[in-house]
Amino acid sequence: MLAGHAGLKGQTLDDDGVKAVLLGKRITLGSTRVVIVFARQGEVQDAFLQPHLGMTTNQFQNHWRRLFMTGGGSAPRIVETEADARKLAAVTPGAILIADSAHAAGLAILAAP
Repeated sequence: MLAGHAGLKGQTLDDDGVKAVLLGKRITLGSTRVVIVFARQGEVQDAFLQPHLGMTTNQFQNHWRRLFMTGGGSAPRIVETEADARKLAAVTPGAILIADSAHAAGLAILAAP
């Protein structure tokens, strides 16, 4: 699922919205600027990215490297583990991440799997 900082509660995204946010085509949710938080590797991320974007975690990170290098966006905040991503998203206004529903307590649910 796509989850985010508790301040994003009440925001929801359909499939097109998920794709737009994760690919950097939409940079705000409501009036809040989005900060993508991502783990270097993660099974939950791969399971979400493949059907929604047709990408693996590595392909997603390469997309953002290219976008960032060409001045097309602010790169996601990369952390080591999915647990670290959840911790950072919990304290970063506007943060979104891909999370396992079993570990999303305290986060706003933006899109179900």
